[in-house]
Amino acid sequence: MKRTRQLKNQPSYGSKLLKMDDNTYALRRKVIDIIYLAKGKVNLPRVEVRIVEGATWDKDGYIMGYAYMGKNIIHIEKKYVGCTNTILTTLVLHEILHAVLSIPHNDNCPLMKPYISELANLDEIWDTFKSYFK
Repeated sequence: MKRTRQLKNQPSYGSKLLKMDDNTYALRRKVIDIIYLAKGKVNLPRVEVRIVEGATWDKDGYIMGYAYMGKNIIHIEKKYVGCTNTILTTLVLHEILHAVLSIPHNDNCPLMKPYISELANLDEIWDTFKSYFK
C-alpha cells in the first residue's frame, strides 16, 4: 500500500505534478467524472488521478497521459484535459485499462492504440472498454 501511495504522487516521463488548487481540481474533476461514468458500466476499483504537465516521450513527442500498470493510478497531461469529449474520454478509458487490467497497447484495437484519433467513435470506444471486463 505504501508503494502505491508513493507512485500516485511520483511523476514520470519528465513531467511534474501540478500543485492542487482550484484550477487543478477542476481539471482533475473532469477526469474523475469520466471514471464515474465508467464505474456505471463496469466494476472498477478506486482509480487515483493526478494532473501533470511537461510529459514527453523521447522518440514520439508529447504524452497525453500514462498509467502505472496494474496499480490503479493514472496521470493525465494538463493540456489534454481540455480536448474534446471524445478525445478526453478515449484517453481516460485507455489509461484505466492500463492502470486496472495492465492491458498493453494494441494497434488493432480502437481504444488501446498508442495514438488517439479525433475520428474515434465514442460508442465503439465505450463498447470496447466494456468488452475488456467480460
